[in-house]
Amino acid sequence: MNYLSRGLFIFVSLIAFSSCQKTDNVGLDINPNDTINSKYIEDYDVSTVTVREDSVLASSQPQYPAGSITDPVLGTTDAALAMGISLPSTALSFGATTSLDSGVLVLKYGKGFFGDSTNTTYNVTVHQLKENYISTSNYYTNRKWNYDSTTVIGSAPNVNRFRWNDSLFVNQIVKGGQDTALKVVPQIRIKMTPEFMRTYFLNASSTHFATAAAFQNHIKGLYVKVRKVQPDGRGGIAYFDLATANVSGLELYYKNTTGTTVDTNKVIFGLSNTTTSAAIKHNYAGTAVQAQLDNPQQSFSTVYAQPLAGLRTKISFTNLDALRALGKIAINKAELVVYVEPGTETIFKPLPRLTLYRTDIAGQRQVADQVSFLGTPYDTNRKRYIFNVSSYIQNLVNGKDTQYSTYIAPVDVNFLNTQAANIAPVLTTAARSILAGNNHENLKIKLNIYYTKPD
Repeated sequence: MNYLSRGLFIFVSLIAFSSCQKTDNVGLDINPNDTINSKYIEDYDVSTVTVREDSVLASSQPQYPAGSITDPVLGTTDAALAMGISLPSTALSFGATTSLDSGVLVLKYGKGFFGDSTNTTYNVTVHQLKENYISTSNYYTNRKWNYDSTTVIGSAPNVNRFRWNDSLFVNQIVKGGQDTALKVVPQIRIKMTPEFMRTYFLNASSTHFATAAAFQNHIKGLYVKVRKVQPDGRGGIAYFDLATANVSGLELYYKNTTGTTVDTNKVIFGLSNTTTSAAIKHNYAGTAVQAQLDNPQQSFSTVYAQPLAGLRTKISFTNLDALRALGKIAINKAELVVYVEPGTETIFKPLPRLTLYRTDIAGQRQVADQVSFLGTPYDTNRKRYIFNVSSYIQNLVNGKDTQYSTYIAPVDVNFLNTQAANIAPVLTTAARSILAGNNHENLKIKLNIYYTKPD
């Protein structure tokens, strides 16, 4: 039975229990000869604490974050890109008599932008890596790349808006003919310095372009940073799609002169998502988040879910023995209800969807219930998420599952996996949710259970 058919069979949602029981009639497919008492447990206790997300494999992503954002609640997040560039062909030659026209680093925009798109200005800079980008290596988001931070080899200064949804026109070179304007997909075009393009391309020894290995030793890779111009600005995270072929790359435009004939040529040194990694740094110093990270055994009234290898909420159903003491019971419905902290949704919009999963004895992520597959959506009217955890609670009560750790975490609606559970950390969105946790003054997390048992 696949997860969609199981989703029709199992009803899942999220609420936090309160400590009272009510008699209710719930329609069940049962033996009519049995007498069934249907009861409701409301406001069952759930402990909550924020913990760090695992580091994430940073390459082969459908889109990549780059930017700098200051969240008044969560602190700062900086995301940069380390990239290897590829030789278009071996034994590449630019010709005998050449002169530079220009060099442009082209990055195709991905889906969306998170942050301040109106009041913050950004500087985009390109630097050289001092270490080889090896596409067969596993690079994680917390890696500190060795790059030349003092020398800027390309820049797009004073970007006041990342036009991720706007196509543009560029000059298309027609060899032997008149150049024309070409409409292209949304992209940022970062001008490279003439010094870099001449030194490392047109004036470089031909031996550097003889093989892919020689080229990689010549240009180890690029490092792209996005920084806010205004130190007190809110900032934002832009996304770039390096998975789409034949769009992103380092474009070299140069001229060949033969007698009185001058031709402009273009060579593209390719980029891809298999040769790109995200480097992400979070700083929670001075925030309420840090207190939770320093005290993971406590329970807190406000908790957090942040992608980009940031934060997840660890929850625990603390009094399952009380349910087991009721004897043999059938969980008809168990809902975990989690509200967004009032006021925090006006700064940045909450995540459109969250997921829930459990871990096994080895700490590996496992499906907790049907909600682990596609997650649960944010109710924009009531400002909450409802997770159906009926099967999970039933398995915990029966002893089929052991409660090691259970987590609420981000999921990206733009890149939902329809073939497997969505429980892995995500890098493809920067949205976050600030949630009401245990003992919240007005909107504490709740687990509500409907159950039946024979008389």
